[in-house]
Parts: sequence; structure tokens; C-alpha cells
Amino acid sequence: MKKPYAIIIFLLGLIVALSVGKAVLYNMLSTSGVFVDKVEREISLYRTQNIILSEELLASSSLTNISKKAQESGFTNKNTSMVIEVSRPLAVRP
Repeated sequence: MKKPYAIIIFLLGLIVALSVGKAVLYNMLSTSGVFVDKVEREISLYRTQNIILSEELLASSSLTNISKKAQESGFTNKNTSMVIEVSRPLAVRP
């Protein structure tokens, strides 16, 4: 007769322990949710800034921008072509 009482008491104790554990975990998650939200906002901000900076980098390193700055600095756009008049053999025959 003592076996059923022991099992019932054990199961009731297990239910109480799991309920207390669940309450503690929910409390921990509710306070960490604010921190997670703050971190997600910072990540979103940094991603936006990264996109803006990459666009600025691409715009400043484009060939049109570089040629415009070169013309403003006084470099001239002379088309010079190099012509090789004498061709030398690549390999010498013995």
C-alpha cells in the first residue's frame, strides 16, 4: 500500500519542481528579451551603415570619378600610342 502513495508524492513533487523551473526560465527569458532587442537594433544600424559606406566606396573608386579628379588636378588626356618598329625573334635557332 505504500508504493502508490510514494509514486503519487513523487509525481506531485516533480510537477511542483518543473513548474518552478518553468517560471524561473520564463523570468530569465523576459529580461533577456530587452537585451536581444537592443542587440538586433545595433546589428540593423551597422548593416545600414555598411551598405552606405560600400556605396560611397564604389562611387569614389569608379573610373569616371577618378578621371574627373585627374582632370581637375591638371592631368591631361593625351592619347599616346607606342609602336614597335623592329621585331626581335623570341627564340634563337642554333
